[in-house]
Amino acid sequence: MHDHCCDVTGHIWQCSENCECICGLPMEGNDHSDCPVELRPCPEHKPEAERQMAEAISPDAKEIDFSILSPERQRSRPHCECGCADLAPGTGVGFCLGCDHVHADYSPEIQARHFADHCPEAPEKLKQAALATLAKRGA
Repeated sequence: MHDHCCDVTGHIWQCSENCECICGLPMEGNDHSDCPVELRPCPEHKPEAERQMAEAISPDAKEIDFSILSPERQRSRPHCECGCADLAPGTGVGFCLGCDHVHADYSPEIQARHFADHCPEAPEKLKQAALATLAKRGA
């Protein structure tokens, strides 16, 4: 058994299923101390979560257009040199708050590699934590 956080009410619940973490490893039998908190509705609140999702995907829903950010604001963020600028618009799954990096895929290891090697203005403490994460995972 392992813990999840119910994204409907925010309480911690015990999961007895053999599920997979966002890092790609099974929850059971692996160290997930560096993984982000995984939000999953508990069995009691799953119908409410499904109802909320159905409402959010209504025909009236609009996609957020981030192109409204001014070119000045986009230029003010440090530029990532990893090649992510070549991604097709709308294909990213996340982004870095420290630079203009866009994640094509995400895992704690990918994030750590970005901070360790590519984020131009990541604080030294963050770079060291990323390197420690990579060393711990053998990457």
